[in-house]
Amino acid sequence: MDYDVVVVGAGPGGSMTARTLAQEGASVLMVEKRPEIGMPVRCGEGTGVAGLKELGITPHPKFIAQEIYGDYLYSPDGTKVDMRTEEPNGYCLERRMFDKHLGILAAKAGAVVRTRTTATGLITENGTVKGVKLRHFDDEYDVKCNVVVGADGIEGRVGRWAGISNRTKLGEMTSNVQFELVGIEMEEPNVLEFYLGGKYAPGGYVWIFPKGPDVANVGLGIRKTKETALVYLKRFIAEHENLARGSVASIVVGGVPVQGPLEESVGNGVLLVGDSARHVDPLTGGGIYNAMHCGTLAAGVIGEALAAGNFSKEFLQKYHELWWKEVGEGLMRSLRVKEIIEKLSDDDLNKIAKFMQGMKFGEIDIKEASSIVTQFPPEFAEFVQSLL
Repeated sequence: MDYDVVVVGAGPGGSMTARTLAQEGASVLMVEKRPEIGMPVRCGEGTGVAGLKELGITPHPKFIAQEIYGDYLYSPDGTKVDMRTEEPNGYCLERRMFDKHLGILAAKAGAVVRTRTTATGLITENGTVKGVKLRHFDDEYDVKCNVVVGADGIEGRVGRWAGISNRTKLGEMTSNVQFELVGIEMEEPNVLEFYLGGKYAPGGYVWIFPKGPDVANVGLGIRKTKETALVYLKRFIAEHENLARGSVASIVVGGVPVQGPLEESVGNGVLLVGDSARHVDPLTGGGIYNAMHCGTLAAGVIGEALAAGNFSKEFLQKYHELWWKEVGEGLMRSLRVKEIIEKLSDDDLNKIAKFMQGMKFGEIDIKEASSIVTQFPPEFAEFVQSLL
């Protein structure tokens, strides 16, 4: 079997890559090692309205659990910062349905989709990737192609097989756990909630993402602590009566890389998309939009490579430069913010929250802000001053 492109992994990044290439007339095979696209869910399931609109994905009730109107941010002492919006700026998704929808769109565009199909290695000739080795149940076979796209997540092996350094140190990941709680009460079922501070989530934060009037994803990510994420989550829930009465409908666990994007994402006949290229925001841990956007960028460059008959690392490097300009620079800013926030004490976070209380975002008094931030640690004050 020969294809122009083989995409390994049918998450949002892989499906967008496959769909876009198929729409442009390329022959595409997309393989997914799991028996069903979108399962198991390993995500908080939040994404932005603007991102889906930009990518041409029409929202549908089957995968939009809840429209979101901004968020509440809670500091360690309980100070609440109101960051609600008048118009919906986000969605809580049903990822199992959303991912499957994207896979269906790829198939409808002409991509061949195969589930329960695992990539076991790359086929190389003279240092250039020429195909991929696959296994479907007990059948093992080779597929030749011009480009292999690694969209196989943070644990993906395509990049390593191609000699791209994509390992993440344990200290550069957050340990995450999330419950889908049913039968709970929320202050407002269309507003996200975030809790900061060492008590609940050292090195990370707690999130509450509503999926209906009495259902929400409640989870957290932590770093640099001896206790497990599960211990912290159970403690948080137990201390919030409105959550403690809920029943756990599902549990999601996993690690999220927060070290920033890879410095290298292409090789001869191969490139990486999404989590495998660390297109994850180091500050928030979000990556749905980035993966999808970079998937479209990858497809564009691969299309040019097919037209030119050139699949060298030098030619595909254009993809790396594109996503770095459009996504990577923002990810590096998030990384710097994360590193600064990690140095702040709970008292610092409380001061910041009190400053932000009552503020109309978008109408910040620059003079007042410049005055107040000087009370914070020098590295934080310097960073905020640079933004102002």
